[in-house]
Amino acid sequence: MCLLKSKDMTQPKKHFKELVGNPTHAGIFILPEGSDIEYIVVDHLEEKKGELVNGVKKDCVVAYFKPNPYTNLGMIMNVTNADRLCKLAKKTGWQLLEIKDIPVRLTSEPSSKGDGLRISKLPAKIPTTTVKQKPAITEENFDKAVEFLKTKTMDELRGFYEVSEEVEKRLITQNNG
Repeated sequence: MCLLKSKDMTQPKKHFKELVGNPTHAGIFILPEGSDIEYIVVDHLEEKKGELVNGVKKDCVVAYFKPNPYTNLGMIMNVTNADRLCKLAKKTGWQLLEIKDIPVRLTSEPSSKGDGLRISKLPAKIPTTTVKQKPAITEENFDKAVEFLKTKTMDELRGFYEVSEEVEKRLITQNNG
């Protein structure tokens, strides 16, 4: 894979197909710095007659993705990608156009015509969001929690701290006393 380095190293690298012309379909240039897109959802597929693909009109099937941060372009479904998508969706080749709402992983793989955008054989990896743990109320911050509860509610305190049942009882006792 050939990525051009920009003179300004603060700008992200771009694949040459993004630099020249106006791409009409998704290609490996949508992969963030050449890395896999681990999770993207194929919304639906459409049969297109006379679609302009690399400057040539041809009949093809195009996969369209749900809104995502990588592309708003459709992806031409070649034989390899169509076969892999059918396997992921547990459908036959006769049911390709029935496939909807299926998460896939996109990757780059070499082919006889150069590197190509492929639906990976690996399953899509659901993005995980790390939930920031709330700090627990300790002896060091217990008095601050008592002060907080003089003007706020226990639910508001839970927005900032993890409040165990035992600590809640102590806070209520301390506040009422």
